[in-house]
Amino acid sequence: MINGWINLNKPKGFSSAYCLNVIKNKFKKIKIGHAGTLDPLAEGVLPIALGEATKTVSLIHLQLKSYLFEIKWGSETDTLDLEGKVINQNEIYPEKNQVQNILKKFIGWQMQIPPKFSAVKINGKRSYELARNNLEFEMEERKVLIKNIRLLKHESNKSLFYIKCGTGTYIRSLARDIARSLDGFSHVTQLIRTRYGSFRIKNSNSLEKLIEKESTDHFLKYVLDIQSALIHIPSIKLKDERINLIKNGMKVSLVNEFGKVSLDNIYTEALDKPLALGYLKSGFFYPKRVFN
Repeated sequence: MINGWINLNKPKGFSSAYCLNVIKNKFKKIKIGHAGTLDPLAEGVLPIALGEATKTVSLIHLQLKSYLFEIKWGSETDTLDLEGKVINQNEIYPEKNQVQNILKKFIGWQMQIPPKFSAVKINGKRSYELARNNLEFEMEERKVLIKNIRLLKHESNKSLFYIKCGTGTYIRSLARDIARSLDGFSHVTQLIRTRYGSFRIKNSNSLEKLIEKESTDHFLKYVLDIQSALIHIPSIKLKDERINLIKNGMKVSLVNEFGKVSLDNIYTEALDKPLALGYLKSGFFYPKRVFN
């Protein structure tokens, strides 16, 4: 059993699911999952959870992501990227200072409408399935967080941006909204995720590197421990009888360590390995996911 995380640099042109299947087919006994799906045209950091690390995927979504993205001005596609067909166009190409000034409007909590070509579920079906079948439907607004956005490079018909944002933020929708705020149109031509929580692109590994050899030992040298993805979650190391109680799914008192506080997320450790994910209520730890 392999337990931990792989920091994959997803290549452009392949779906996140395809990359997972390549690794799974190479090492068939590995339980596998991932955090933060990237579109096929996007590239960059895709955290891959292996074995017991799959139990922590939901907590990774609490962390911020960073992207570099390029947009082309003057036309909007139905997919809001290079894959789609042009549905709106004009000849509005904003000046650099206009773009910089409008970005201030998009920092902080925002209401955003996801692209119709996305994995959002509408009455149990993915919205991209409905869109491909030319069915009429409306996308609901959702609240997203944009911590920072900067214009890095600007030319007559395209611009390059850096963004740091929370989960659920669609960069394609942001590109659409920036352009429309300037009475123009745009679509994304390049999207690179440079960071997701503690996973950075400079420390990522290519798919080819991960599977270039048959041996599991070769693969293991790229596996990070489970805790590497949980640096944003409080933790405590235990060395007493509470370990066995937690293993059996029972609540234990951490009042001596934390006082009578409550926390939505916390995990316990034993022998330098994660023991259980859970929450604190009035100083008592309630395990939700126990690690094997």
